[in-house]
Amino acid sequence: MDSKEKKDKNIEDEDCPKPIKSENQNEKNISRINKILSDNNAEEKVFDLVFVIDATGSMSSYITAAKDETENISKELRSLYPEYNFQYGYVFYRDPIDSHDDIHEIINLTDQVNSLPEKIKKIRAYGGGDMPEDWVGAFKLVNENITWRNGLKVIIHLADAGAHGKEFTLSDKYPEESKKLKKELLKCCKNQVKIFGYVITEDARHSFNESQNYYRSNGGSYEICEFKINNKYYAESESDEKEDVKYKKGTKVKSKKRKIEFEDDSDEDSDDSAEYKAKKDKKVKCRKVSSESESDEEKDVKSKKRKKVKSKKMKMESEDDSEEDCKEKKENKSKKKCKKRKICSDEKLEEYDEDNALSSQQKEINEKFRTKVI
Repeated sequence: MDSKEKKDKNIEDEDCPKPIKSENQNEKNISRINKILSDNNAEEKVFDLVFVIDATGSMSSYITAAKDETENISKELRSLYPEYNFQYGYVFYRDPIDSHDDIHEIINLTDQVNSLPEKIKKIRAYGGGDMPEDWVGAFKLVNENITWRNGLKVIIHLADAGAHGKEFTLSDKYPEESKKLKKELLKCCKNQVKIFGYVITEDARHSFNESQNYYRSNGGSYEICEFKINNKYYAESESDEKEDVKYKKGTKVKSKKRKIEFEDDSDEDSDDSAEYKAKKDKKVKCRKVSSESESDEEKDVKSKKRKKVKSKKMKMESEDDSEEDCKEKKENKSKKKCKKRKICSDEKLEEYDEDNALSSQQKEINEKFRTKVI
């Protein structure tokens, strides 16, 4: 192989994200951030770091590990570079595009690091309708709601799912989101923000690769990192599963005991139930005997009398109703039909208006993303 081909292959290997091979992968990720700090020759040592974290329901098994990783990064950077003035911020995003009840949560940049862990613990993973999530809303908050300072600006983006949009997701209900995401990435690029994308699962890899290619093509710095979850988090999840199994077994045992107790009670009450059934049978037999005692002739007489009374009533009603009354009844019926048609048409119009209102609400939600400042 020629030296040129080897160089080309090395460049491709650097661009493509590699799978996790060692348990110290997270330490390697921090070393990449250390290079930015060590290579900085500016007189004012200012460093703003924003953690952008997917907080939808699919992150429920990873969000605790992601929170701990952000705390570890912030502590290590402060210990290694005490000369820097650090500020940290958080953007926890969800998916109000597809799930309209979802709300983003934001913690603006602050140097009061000791207060951050308590705020972060309160945040839980929930929501998110489909597979892609609202990356547009996350980066929009970064550009519009985060108060960046003049100095080094870094985003660490942790996600287990990709972004909405044709180019960033292979199949999506909202293809127009790709243009919006590019606009927000361009704003970050012009603001000289350096991005580190932490891939938690393979579902997010395609979106990270596409955003990296677009960001680098516009002169920005974008690196993809593998996020390694420690074994202790898996052990915690296994213990939770074991507790669930124990609880289910306990409920089964309790239900079996209740069944046995019920059977015992039923055996004790069997004598009482037998007497009660015997009394019922006697009552039913008495009714049958009384009904059979009535002769067939009496039944015929009763039925004839009923028929005569009905016929007399029908004749009286027909004589009382004149022709004019019949006409009035017909007119009233026709009026009622017309009213029903109008009501149906009005209801259809109201439904149509409600649908239009819903569509306008969805557009407003897509344009103005719901956020909660912590």
